[in-house]
Order: sequence, then structure tokens, then C-alpha cells
Amino acid sequence: MATKAEVERQLGVLLARLDGNEASVRSAIPTRKVLRCLVPDLGAAWYSVVEHGHVSPPSEHPPNGRADITLQVGSDDLVDLVEGRISFLSAFSSGKVKVDASFLDLLRLRSLL
Repeated sequence: MATKAEVERQLGVLLARLDGNEASVRSAIPTRKVLRCLVPDLGAAWYSVVEHGHVSPPSEHPPNGRADITLQVGSDDLVDLVEGRISFLSAFSSGKVKVDASFLDLLRLRSLL
């Protein structure tokens, strides 16, 4: 099991990668969205806000507003996703990643990951 520090670092890498692609993020997610990543095996959650094409770094403190998109993923699977050992689509279809979002938000998220 990956440590909490490792998961937070990997989330930071993923979110920074998205933040560095402003045009794609702005196109895929045109309005403000709050993302939440739940990691049940660590009993932890991180939040990020996507707004105006930018993605905030992960934070354990929820921002104002409810989460629009929630990803639930195990610590090791999250590390594997960020490091490219598994794809989002295969992790999602095998149940390693669960997503709670509207259908439209799911399609938008898929285009980024």
C-alpha cells in the first residue's frame, strides 16, 4: 500500500500535468468544478478546483461548494495510474477507479485522463 505522502505527491504530479495544459482543461471543463479524490485504504480525501483552465494543487481541506466529480481509487492503483502502468479506461472498466459524476462530467474527465 502506497503511503499518504506518496499518494499526495502523485496527485500533485497529475494535477500539475493537467494544469500545464490550460487549453485542453478549459475546453473539457469550461465551468468551475470541484474534484474530490477518495482513497479508502488510507482513509483520506484530497480536493482540487478546476476553474478558468487551471487546476489547483491537491488539498485535504474541502473548498467552498460540493464536489462535482468524485474519484474513488486505492492508493496503489492511483500511483499506477499516474505513473502510466494502467490507463484510466482500463482502471475504470475493471472497477479499480469509481467515478461519481454526471454523465457529461464523466465524458469531460475522460478526455483529460
